[in-house]
Amino acid sequence: MKRFALIALALAPLAALQAAPKAAHFAPLDYFEQNCARCHGPNGSFYGAEFGKGLKDDAALRHIVKEMAEGPGNAPLSPENLEILTDFHRSLRDGTPYLVVVEAQQRKNCLVLSGEATPDSKITLGNDKESVAVKLEGHKWSVEVPRGFDVEKASLRAVKEGKEKRVAVS
Repeated sequence: MKRFALIALALAPLAALQAAPKAAHFAPLDYFEQNCARCHGPNGSFYGAEFGKGLKDDAALRHIVKEMAEGPGNAPLSPENLEILTDFHRSLRDGTPYLVVVEAQQRKNCLVLSGEATPDSKITLGNDKESVAVKLEGHKWSVEVPRGFDVEKASLRAVKEGKEKRVAVS
């Protein structure tokens, strides 16, 4: 019995840790600023209102993003990162805020999520029971997830100019 109690005490800190959500480990807005913005403007601001409207489908958008990354951008992308950068361009085309989880780090007894979003968006992390405001500086955001917060049922929500985007955290 004493041995069981010692094992339980040793494992107690692990029980306090929260499951780390899926993170992209790729910062698409940083990539865009470094490789694309000199021609396409900060956050794609030089594209204009008609950007992507004439494309027949999502595959055409992905193809253009890939060609630009490999050609003028001179910064080819892995298939996973191409998909993430295409999602950024999809949000530009659709006029919705962009939001991505770039990193999830377990620190002491706290989970810290960080990522990128459309500047000036209002971002919250929420589940069925509670929500937490997320700090956004420029296009970088981060949030310390409170202990006991159910991350597995949580989503991030970005709102800008009445439009929103939700991203499941796990």
